[in-house]
Amino acid sequence: MPVPPAMRRAQILERLQREGGVSLTELARELGVSAVTIHRDVTQLAEQGQVERVYGGVVATSSNGDAPAIPPTGWEQRTAQAGPAKRAIAAYAARQVLPGATIFLDSSSTCLALARELVAGSVSGLTLVTNSPAIAYELVDDRIVVVAVPGELDQHMRMFAGRWTTDFMAGLNFDVAFVSAAGLTLDAGLTTSRRPLADVINTARANAERTVALIDSTKFGRASLLTIAGAQDFDTVITDAELDAGVAAEFRAAGVLLEVAG
Repeated sequence: MPVPPAMRRAQILERLQREGGVSLTELARELGVSAVTIHRDVTQLAEQGQVERVYGGVVATSSNGDAPAIPPTGWEQRTAQAGPAKRAIAAYAARQVLPGATIFLDSSSTCLALARELVAGSVSGLTLVTNSPAIAYELVDDRIVVVAVPGELDQHMRMFAGRWTTDFMAGLNFDVAFVSAAGLTLDAGLTTSRRPLADVINTARANAERTVALIDSTKFGRASLLTIAGAQDFDTVITDAELDAGVAAEFRAAGVLLEVAG
């Protein structure tokens, strides 16, 4: 099914946010569209001041001139935070995925990093279920069967959620569910400000043999509005090496199975 133009342009911006620049030829090949289509997309983004055209390609722009600033979405804020830590966590988590497994990846930017690690790795025969449009559209790999769950699209969080989503997921079984959220504390557990996200994660947990929380060190000690699950309720919590040793010891003493990537 063709990617909607708005989603395609969002993918271009995400690529530039990660890498700074890319050729038009590479964009056309990656997104599976013609050079004319990519030229039209890039021209529109350039006219909006979101990118800058260069010979044979396009680069990110840090300024929109006199144009009013557009508030970043929740997704854009998440993808811009703790990039190296998320990649380290993703590389560590990818080694726990066995050939032939059925896994769930939620709509977090850390799970997107994990999806990229799986594509770059050698594991095969995977079935990957996700409520993330970004993961579903980006994964192009014959070794991985991608199942995108139905549901109502939350544009701000870039996720499918709601009753259709949880009803569909309730009929599935996962070897491992990989999840993340806004913060993790011993008192409040894993938390979020979004009830639909909490419902998706808890449905995945209920249907998974193991649930692994991918939590970068900046999220420890932060509590949001709603508790998804206790910190001890996860089979494993994977974090990065920047987590304070004292905090790690405190969580382990409380019974949290904490693993540090790197």
